[in-house]
Amino acid sequence: MYTALDRNGPQRYVMRDIYRGEQLALAWPNDFVRGRLITLQPLQDGDPSGWTPAVAAAAATDATQSSSPIAYIGDFDSAATATSLPITNGDDLLQVSPASPYIGLTDASVYDVKGEPGSYYPAGGTQTFARLGPTDSQEATATVAFMRAIGVRRLFAITDTAPYASYDSVIATMVANDARHAGVQLVGSAQVNSATTPANGGYAPLARSIAAARADGVIVGAAPDAGIEALWRELYGALGAVKLFAPSTLATNPFLSAIGQAENVTYVTSPILPLSWYRGYRVRQVLRAYRQHWKQASPTPWVLYGYEAMRSVLAAIRWARNPDNRLDVVRAYFHPGWREKSAIGPYWIDSHGDTSRSRFVGYGVYDPGKGPKLIPLADYLSGG
Repeated sequence: MYTALDRNGPQRYVMRDIYRGEQLALAWPNDFVRGRLITLQPLQDGDPSGWTPAVAAAAATDATQSSSPIAYIGDFDSAATATSLPITNGDDLLQVSPASPYIGLTDASVYDVKGEPGSYYPAGGTQTFARLGPTDSQEATATVAFMRAIGVRRLFAITDTAPYASYDSVIATMVANDARHAGVQLVGSAQVNSATTPANGGYAPLARSIAAARADGVIVGAAPDAGIEALWRELYGALGAVKLFAPSTLATNPFLSAIGQAENVTYVTSPILPLSWYRGYRVRQVLRAYRQHWKQASPTPWVLYGYEAMRSVLAAIRWARNPDNRLDVVRAYFHPGWREKSAIGPYWIDSHGDTSRSRFVGYGVYDPGKGPKLIPLADYLSGG
């Protein structure tokens, strides 16, 4: 088994817990499945700056060229998955992501680049990819509901055109389109390139446009980087009380720590629930084992996603007609039905690789002086 996570990058604590969850699921007590010893080989899909195309492609290539790969857990970022998936699919290797919400990885939609999702599946169209998190289309629906609930009526949408940002920025377009049908007026839109904007500013003209449009809410579709952090600070400095909405891709401690007082007007929509909201015997088992193994660390919800990713793959190996045949393992993964006792809650995976999970939380941001925290304000079910 291979897992590709950027455990040295900006989100290393998230990746650490996903990896630890995978280790717990494998060691407890499943390292032997149908007489076969299952081992976990960690791979890096990035460097300290974040995931990178070359490293993500190299990780997937390393996995497929090894002697006995049976599954690949990763990647986390949608763009990284878009890089690795054609490689793993070309070798009929099951790939399961804990996140990667970009809808074009699994479904044809008006938001896809031409040829998606077929371009990710060169192996005759065989579906080998599944994700545990809902799509960004579902997140957009929940985000609009959150906006309406806290009083947004005039929306401005911003998309990032930096390289590879399209996988994360498309949600702003989705939110803008959904808003029109939900009683929220779209009063303007703009594009930025966070890769070319200095971290110390450059967004003053954009802030003036938002103010002139009399927007009371702004949605930003982007991945976290220095340019987007600067955008957040400048918009808060220029616009004051205008609400700034961040998709789940920006719900990272490094990003939230860098935006300063803009946290006061920042709102996040995410399918990742507060840890205490995950219930059941399985969750208690995982968290107890986590605290026993890593006594000085506090678990995050992501440990449950790593655990479930590994557990679901092990179940596919257990159910496969021939556990040594990759396509048999793929078929078994997509036909288990309802996963009733999952650590992340009951769900099933459909034939496209999408999860039935559709619960989102609307968060505010609060910093008690020891780093930013997400405070749940609303709870939504999104049909997508």
